[in-house]
Amino acid sequence: MRPQVAKSDAVYVALKNRKIIAALRLCTHEDAWLLRSMCVGRDDRNSGVGSYMLSALQDILAEKPCYCFPFEHLEGFYKRAGFGDTNVEEIPVIIADKYRKYSDQGRKILLMKFG
Repeated sequence: MRPQVAKSDAVYVALKNRKIIAALRLCTHEDAWLLRSMCVGRDDRNSGVGSYMLSALQDILAEKPCYCFPFEHLEGFYKRAGFGDTNVEEIPVIIADKYRKYSDQGRKILLMKFG
């Protein structure tokens, strides 16, 4: 199954030798971003490309509230990129509903906010 990309989504990729090695998607929900579908190819994990992408997007991430639902084992990575813990009661309802849906499915995820 492939993620559905809406026209309002922003997709960013990292290239190496003209091949995509990493990608992420920012979805607009109300007046906020939801960082979704961040993927780094197996051969390029732990190379710094994911950190580089988030660093390069700092200004865009700061334009409006930006949330993400990383897997628990990625907490340190996202904290180093400028994300911190947040409460579900403090975020837009549409994003909170998505978080609850994934959480209720048993996914081991966190709720984080940039900035």
